[in-house]
Amino acid sequence: MKLIDINLLPQKERKRNAFTYSMMGTAALFILILMFMTLSWQSTVKETKRTDERIEMTKKVIEAQQTKVLGAEASNSVGKLSKTVQEMIDYPVKTVPILNKLISLLPQRGFIQQFEYVDRDLINLTVQFDSSREAAYYLSHLKEEKWLLKCDILEITTEQLDDSAEEDVLPRYLASYSLHLDPEKFQELLEEEGGEG
Repeated sequence: MKLIDINLLPQKERKRNAFTYSMMGTAALFILILMFMTLSWQSTVKETKRTDERIEMTKKVIEAQQTKVLGAEASNSVGKLSKTVQEMIDYPVKTVPILNKLISLLPQRGFIQQFEYVDRDLINLTVQFDSSREAAYYLSHLKEEKWLLKCDILEITTEQLDDSAEEDVLPRYLASYSLHLDPEKFQELLEEEGGEG
């Protein structure tokens, strides 16, 4: 026979102590924080990858644009250079005849110190004279030449000689001129002189 145990007294519920509840709350909070950090980290990694991809695309676009621009500039520069070279070949400036003409206009004690092409049709010329009056006369002779479009004196400076030499020595004058050539008239003048000689 079996005995049945009947207990009419209510059973006591087990009390969960505060420590157990606090541990469960802490564990749940830790799990939530861990999930949040994991999701944030994954989001940051994805955004970084997207940003890197955009940067790479931008670099490729910039490189392609620079290649186009450099190619266009290079072809443009080559075109300009070849055009300039062709102009120089087609229309050479003959320096020796110009110098001969300039020297023929100098006074007896006038000496060319510097001759410089600033541009194809523009010459800077520095000449030494014994007096400033000779510089003015030389300018007057230059202006009478038909192969020069415009002549100007840029400056006149004096050059003192050594004091140890004779005391009665006069200073030298250096006159700087700007000469604008008329190449067509100069070419005609050369052809006329070539036909006469």
